[in-house]
Amino acid sequence: MTFKNKYISAATFFFMSICITFSATALAAEYSVIVGFHQQPGQPEQDLIRRAGGTVDRVYRLIPAIVARLPEQAMAGLRENPLVAYVEENQVVKTIEPPYIAMIQKPFSIESFAEDIEYQDAWGVQHIGSKEAHDKGITGKEIKVAVIDTGIDYNHEDLDANYRGGYDFIFDDDDPIDDSWNSHGTHIAGIIGAEANGTGVVGVAPEVSLYAVKALDSAGFGTLGTIVAGIQWAVDNGMDIANLSIAGVDSQVLQEACDAADAAGVLIIAAAGNTFGSPAAFPGAYDSVIAVTGTDPADQRGFYTPIDPAIELAAPGLGIRSTAQYNGYIEQSGTSQSAAHVTGTAALVMAAGVGDVNNDGLVNNLDVRQRLQITAVDLGEPGRDEQYGFGLVDVSEATAAPTVTSISLVREPTWSESLKITTLEDAFYPITIENDSLAAVLVLVVENDRLRADLITVHIFNSPGENYPQQVTFDLDATGTAFQLIFIPFGSIGAFADITIQNKRERSEH
Repeated sequence: MTFKNKYISAATFFFMSICITFSATALAAEYSVIVGFHQQPGQPEQDLIRRAGGTVDRVYRLIPAIVARLPEQAMAGLRENPLVAYVEENQVVKTIEPPYIAMIQKPFSIESFAEDIEYQDAWGVQHIGSKEAHDKGITGKEIKVAVIDTGIDYNHEDLDANYRGGYDFIFDDDDPIDDSWNSHGTHIAGIIGAEANGTGVVGVAPEVSLYAVKALDSAGFGTLGTIVAGIQWAVDNGMDIANLSIAGVDSQVLQEACDAADAAGVLIIAAAGNTFGSPAAFPGAYDSVIAVTGTDPADQRGFYTPIDPAIELAAPGLGIRSTAQYNGYIEQSGTSQSAAHVTGTAALVMAAGVGDVNNDGLVNNLDVRQRLQITAVDLGEPGRDEQYGFGLVDVSEATAAPTVTSISLVREPTWSESLKITTLEDAFYPITIENDSLAAVLVLVVENDRLRADLITVHIFNSPGENYPQQVTFDLDATGTAFQLIFIPFGSIGAFADITIQNKRERSEH
């Protein structure tokens, strides 16, 4: 199918979706639905759909569900079947439309980056510290990102070297070209991974591997079915990150798909929605998804952004210049653009080697998510809040190797010899005590020469040799202050433990 034919054919997709979805008219005898089952559907479940007078359109593997077309009169009976968990309308979803804005004042002068033409037109990429990572050779190489959107113009001079393939779930073929009226998918792809080639703009992760998963048509519309199919594709094809910028609905099938992808190790990053102070959109509002809001060059919340406790991170979203179809460049605004900045940052964190941030013995998407949280620059109310989440994503800090302090704590003949004292300043510190033979460790915290009674902890261990985990991990947040830690060992002379303290965040100014 040629690009032109796709563009013309796509114009009918929204109309057909409406006809299918709202098929109570005499002209449309069937509803498009998603049927969830209590177990992975096989032939018996497909036969059940057919016996009800329906047609099977798609069988998912990521979640136990089938997309089908069913007569209205079959709905009630199917819902009562013991094999069926739910029957949902295959509702229409759409891209998050960019709000209109006037020109904005960029946060730096052209002269200051005269030698870096691409950064001049990508203020958001520069603002979150991406160039510092690029200068260290951290560019997102070999990290796989699925852009679940309207497709990508993979012929674009700023994207062609990073494009690796994908799939088109609107036309069910392997040509996910972007045919959208506003180049939505191409614009998002450029923010994530436009090449550092001296032309146009540069992306947050300029050597990332981009995959186009076309789940939305030329008008920016799709269905729950095409979105879930795109998420499944991301899992099946080993994507590290999936970027979603849709205004969906709170749906069991969508939540199950996001939860399953998250459990499979895919980091899901979504726009929080341009809701103008209303709650965040789905799927961003789900716990398994990172919901991203938008900020301006002064790090203020965009007028179009949501207010919701589900918001996790903030990133530039106002007046973002990026790639458009036919080797073009356009400026757009919205939380879609913000989510793309976070997706690129996550790719850089993965490329830099995130490590076991949460100390669970694994290195996976959960570690990347926590790394993004603890390195974000706090905005608004102290701590996580409903306007900025944990704060503005910070590439330079998120990709910096954490400082690690190791202490050997030994029970010496005298108490003065046994004590270990260290200072923690203006950072977030996960602390691990790996015990060998001590009976207990007392941790005292002193701030401004005063004992912090609320932070005193005692860690008691079983006798050596017993089948008991001899490791404890706890956190101390010294952001904006300084703590003196005093470790006091208890046990027999010569008993010891190893202590590891990681500096997970240093303050950063923007």
